[in-house]
Amino acid sequence: MNKSGLRLRPTLSSAALLLVAGVVLAASCAEGDSQPSACTGGQSQCDGQCVDIQTSAEHCGACGDACGEGQQCTDGRCERGGEGGSGGAGGGGGEGGDDEECDEEETACGARCVNVQTDARNCGDCDVQCDAGELCVEGACACADGLMECDGACVDVQSDRAHCGSCGSSCAPNQLCVEGACSCSAELTDCDGACANLQTSELHCGSCGNACERGAFCQAGACTCVVGTHEELGDTFPQVVTGTTAGGETNYGLACVAAGGSERVYRFTPSEAGTYTMDTSGSTFDTALGVVGATTCGQLACNDDIDTDTAQSKVRAVIDADQSVLIVVTGFAGAEGDFTLNLSKAGPPICPSGDVGDTLPKVFTGDTALLGDAITPSCGQPGGPDASYTFTAPADGKYVFDTFDSGYNTVLELRDGDCNGGVIACNNDSRGGAQSRIAAELRAGQTVVVIVDGFEGAGGPYTLHVSEWAPPECPTMDLGSTYPQTVTGNTSGLDNYLVAPCATDNAPEVTYSFTAPVAGRYTFDTIGSAFDTVLHVHEGSCDGPSLACDDNGAPSSKSKVVTPLAEGQTVYVAVDGAYSASGAYTLNVSGIAAPACPANTLESAVPQAVTGTTADLGDFVGAPCGAAGGAEQTYGFTAPSDGVYIFDTFGSSFDTVVHVHDGTCGGASLGCNDNTAGLQSRVAVPLVAGQAVVAVVDGSGPAASGAFHLNITLFEGNATCDNPIDLGSTVPQTATGPTLLQPNSGAPSCTASSGNDRVYRFTAPADGTYIIDTVSSTFDTVLHVHDGESCAGAELACNDNTSGVASRVSVTLTAGQVITIVGDSRPSSSGNLTLHITAAP
Repeated sequence: MNKSGLRLRPTLSSAALLLVAGVVLAASCAEGDSQPSACTGGQSQCDGQCVDIQTSAEHCGACGDACGEGQQCTDGRCERGGEGGSGGAGGGGGEGGDDEECDEEETACGARCVNVQTDARNCGDCDVQCDAGELCVEGACACADGLMECDGACVDVQSDRAHCGSCGSSCAPNQLCVEGACSCSAELTDCDGACANLQTSELHCGSCGNACERGAFCQAGACTCVVGTHEELGDTFPQVVTGTTAGGETNYGLACVAAGGSERVYRFTPSEAGTYTMDTSGSTFDTALGVVGATTCGQLACNDDIDTDTAQSKVRAVIDADQSVLIVVTGFAGAEGDFTLNLSKAGPPICPSGDVGDTLPKVFTGDTALLGDAITPSCGQPGGPDASYTFTAPADGKYVFDTFDSGYNTVLELRDGDCNGGVIACNNDSRGGAQSRIAAELRAGQTVVVIVDGFEGAGGPYTLHVSEWAPPECPTMDLGSTYPQTVTGNTSGLDNYLVAPCATDNAPEVTYSFTAPVAGRYTFDTIGSAFDTVLHVHEGSCDGPSLACDDNGAPSSKSKVVTPLAEGQTVYVAVDGAYSASGAYTLNVSGIAAPACPANTLESAVPQAVTGTTADLGDFVGAPCGAAGGAEQTYGFTAPSDGVYIFDTFGSSFDTVVHVHDGTCGGASLGCNDNTAGLQSRVAVPLVAGQAVVAVVDGSGPAASGAFHLNITLFEGNATCDNPIDLGSTVPQTATGPTLLQPNSGAPSCTASSGNDRVYRFTAPADGTYIIDTVSSTFDTVLHVHDGESCAGAELACNDNTSGVASRVSVTLTAGQVITIVGDSRPSSSGNLTLHITAAP
């Protein structure tokens, strides 16, 4: 039933209507062969002209069927001129291509001689017909001039919106393709990058930026409210309405289309308040759909395309009982055609809509498309339908809520107490996908509401999982033994389970295991990640001892760790975030195989000196002292005799560290020194004849490398545990001497490690208590006293730093008792030792 709205339209008289109908009928009959012909005398209408298809060379036998050069049309067949044909000179009634030979460049195809190099219906061979828009060029179908092949079709890149200017270059929904460039059409105006029809655009009515007030429409370049002809819809659901927009009015410049087309309008007045869904699925053209207040003309909803792949439209509108609205069906950029309008009614907004209960885990499924919009999530947008469930925690602990396996882009929110409670957490797109996940600590008896919503108003089939939290699998993935390799992922929505040793960490992490295929130095970095990362590597398990940890060691807040690994050694790598950071990450794994160790073997002789360089070498043998990360060179050496052997790097060009290991590169450390004299290093190691050691020339830190000298000599001095200096029995007395070139011959109990030392023997002249100190020494001393004539005797006293860096002990001795006094040092500390011995009062 048609009804007139707020404006009147002129009407035509009956005679005028008959005249218009006659004109339309005549025009429709002239459209093609499928319409009744207006020609007489046996002629047919071709391209708007009446021709005799029995004799016309341009339309021989059928419209568009042209004869070739040198041929004529006889009885609807193309034949050689002057040869055969009914009534032609020479008689005989020949059959053209059937009875005669064709020219050299032609081929007989049925009753015709054709050039298969150029004939679009016989291209390359008889009956091979080119598609519409294609020509036959050299026996192959090709696009006509001005067209280009894109995705298997011939298109005009000067006007095709999907291929504007070049294949695949598509215009925006509100643009047209004009002369190969996306631009506004002639009737549209560019307003800040948007194509607007100044005659109908609510935002740009009459001029750019002139927006109509709410409730007004833009008509003929002026803001006004016009309601045209419409039809009434009933209040039954679901409801399907079909129709066409062809020839319809144009009253509403819908905001979601820059240039609308003719419209079909329906008036709808529901008897109950609710959320109503309308869509044009099943329509034959690119539609647009709007819902307009019938009394205010305010747009309640508007949509052009459901998504980027769908030219149909869908809107949801909350409509009160007895509220009249107008449903406007139109087309994009003037498109029109047959449409299908589907109407359905969603349930009223309800929160909560269910209860989880006490038993976990639980899985809930449903479809929010027919539900109301009760809640707007803090990390989402209004307008999306939602489902909600109450949950009461049965015990203190962490609980997990997720929407994995849902059929649309979800948003998940957790509220405390009830639907209006405070937001505990909100998540959109966990792990970089379209689904959501929340893990929250709850106390026993705490009630929460979990809300399943949609991103940007989306709705659809959902799946909600509720379970008790369990530690995540660690590692999340095994990287095997391949290097180099790169893996990517997203930590959003994962758990914060591991603690980064080197940064403030309250962020989720992902873990990987990696097994070194060969001994070497391996590098792990997060270069290419989208957030501030932290990287930590553990031995044995995900929470095992930390081998390395870094925050911001690579550019742009990314992380990088380098660690030596033995062949077959498995480590666990955690990609973490600084503070609460999470997002898309990239983990890169690379490595350098370790060289043989020792790389060189020295003669079993002293003295000897070798030179070399650590440039371009790696860090594979960890130094027990100094700064880590320096490149090193290794040497095997076997002691030719018992003695104290001196290994030094005097004469090297950079800051060196020298360390000696028993037997192999991974053997026990026998000595390590950084900076005995300036930046050079020296260790003294007691060895027995035939003992094999590895001497390592290392760099103090990653930047230290260059040319070096390694000198090996046999210590021949005194003041050692094997050859102490005898101080006799005199008290008080003072002994002085340097420790710089002394070996490390004694081990104290009051400090974990020690450096070079000077050793003395003293005999008590009488019963009493004796005070021994290193006051006035020039370095950080350690003092220890042993009973008897060697360092192997029982330790009677030990002290480190009684007064500043000086040390002091007191021992009670009997007359004639012999003791060994070791003036020791802290590692890498040497200088002039001053030793005082006095008797206590």
